[in-house]
Amino acid sequence: MRTHHVIVAAGAVAGVVLGGVIWHTDPAFLGWVFGLGVGLLGGAFAAAVTSGTALASGGPKHTRREREWLLRGDDDEQR
Repeated sequence: MRTHHVIVAAGAVAGVVLGGVIWHTDPAFLGWVFGLGVGLLGGAFAAAVTSGTALASGGPKHTRREREWLLRGDDDEQR
């Protein structure tokens, strides 16, 4: 397992535990399900932040020369 898998798994486990303790719902598995969702979301966010992964972006950034080359559609190699 990689580090980010451990972070997401820890978030999921923490979410299930806290979902069972904090959210008093009837039936109880609804608290576990909501806790699991929140835990997965929080774990994935923490893993993305610690790994430096962009959470939202407009795609890869290109220089002006690269954009022009892509728009031209040349089959030649890029300089």
